[in-house]
Amino acid sequence: MGKARQIIGIIFIAPVFIVLALVTMIIGGLLHVLHLERASEKSVHFILSILIVWIFIWFGIRLHVTGKENIPSWGERVCYVPNHQSIIDIPVLYASGMWCGLVAKKELFSIPVLHGLLRVLKCVEIDRSSLRESLKSIIEGSDRIKKGYPMGIFPEGTRSKTGEIAEMKAGAFKMATRAKAKVVPVAMKNTRMAFEAADSLRPVHVYVKIMPAIDTSAMDEEEIKDVHNVVEKEVRGAYESLPGPYGRA
Repeated sequence: MGKARQIIGIIFIAPVFIVLALVTMIIGGLLHVLHLERASEKSVHFILSILIVWIFIWFGIRLHVTGKENIPSWGERVCYVPNHQSIIDIPVLYASGMWCGLVAKKELFSIPVLHGLLRVLKCVEIDRSSLRESLKSIIEGSDRIKKGYPMGIFPEGTRSKTGEIAEMKAGAFKMATRAKAKVVPVAMKNTRMAFEAADSLRPVHVYVKIMPAIDTSAMDEEEIKDVHNVVEKEVRGAYESLPGPYGRA
């Protein structure tokens, strides 16, 4: 059934993705050239929201979000830190109200159309094979946070193929701590059941829990060193409390 989901994606989602991605890049880029930054961001989010609804319809995703009140105001220094299980995580993150640039592996930036979309969303490419290049990416993301644009990072480093949350790497939090940002822990569950691990075509209930922000601006050196453990504990606890894929809480 996972293959069926992938075929659905190619047939019904890919063409719409290409069209709306191009529209997003044209309108967002034009407004950016005119120095209408907030208008550019709002237009990008609006157009991509249409795409996300389309994705959810064809993948049968029923989204349930708690903790939206914990999303900081736009313009604050923010870094979202969710667990990572599926390529569906990104549209789920955005549909939950957490619009942000993401730290993404460099290979994604070589894909036509997607490359331009990632740039419009202010995503940062990272080359994990090079420590120097990884550091440059973290600094770039940190600088964007300082300018008031929220960023996000998946601190496990890769998607979980078992459904279990892997260890969150301390280095992934340097982008947030360098910018003295608010770190927002996010638990997402069942996204993998909507695509990679799909075992039927029935609707999948995807759950997101957004936890209160952890302000790193007032942390001392020891607290900063331990922030990844604090966030991992919160995300794990929230993840375990969320329901399974086919029953609504």
